[in-house]
Amino acid sequence: MAGPTRPTRLELFTFYFLGFNPEGKYRFPNVHQVAAYYGTSSDAIQRWLEEMDLSPGEILRRDCGFAALQADLQIEAPSMEPEEVLERATEILAEVDKARPTRKPWEDKPF
Repeated sequence: MAGPTRPTRLELFTFYFLGFNPEGKYRFPNVHQVAAYYGTSSDAIQRWLEEMDLSPGEILRRDCGFAALQADLQIEAPSMEPEEVLERATEILAEVDKARPTRKPWEDKPF
């Protein structure tokens, strides 16, 4: 019996963070939906995110305006082909990767 299909870093980023599966279909995903798509557990998805330097905490700490990038793609996507969505996701991931880590305002204040 074959194991789960492991996505590439770009595929996992695009699906988990941007909401587009490899067929270019949008759905606001959670870890369980991503796991079901790839035929694995949510623990495996979380492990893959860590191994691929895509942990949610690290992505959110990047100084790149990620929420705006994500929203822009969601607005543009209905008029795009799946290949164009993946191309834009590639650009977004590159922006995230090159952005410097920063502390968020809520991290600077003690509890």
